Amino acid sequence: MPYRNYIYEYHAKITSGEIVAGKWIKEIYKIIVGGLEKQEYFFNAKAANKAIKFIENFCHHSKGRNDLIKLELWQKAIVSIIFGIQDEEKTRIFREIFIVIGRKNGKSLFASAIIAYMVYLEPEYGQEIYCLAPKLDQATLVYDGFYKM
Repeated sequence: MPYRNYIYEYHAKITSGEIVAGKWIKEIYKIIVGGLEKQEYFFNAKAANKAIKFIENFCHHSKGRNDLIKLELWQKAIVSIIFGIQDEEKTRIFREIFIVIGRKNGKSLFASAIIAYMVYLEPEYGQEIYCLAPKLDQATLVYDGFYKM
């Protein structure tokens, strides 16, 4: 079964207007897709889809329900960028990630799922994972979500 490239899929939909996105989101995806097309870095579909598959098959909601997480296209695109964009030695290009997501869009749950993947399956030795928030109780929500997952 061939792997899907959610980065291109999301980029095409925000460019066409099928999905509404702000100008900065459009610009960053334009830069990322341009870098892939110029082969400044490479897309490892197997690595990206491994992370997506882990999140959707092993990570559960932890507040109010406990069914598996179903990632939306924009989330799959972000996970693909984090884990699928690599250099020639298959090292991740994006090693520090700053994601801004609006209120009530599942930030804590999404961050918890990414942390779970990194803790259990990401092969990098000695990695450090930080979760920053304006207040300690907000950062604690992410850790608690990961712990309950």
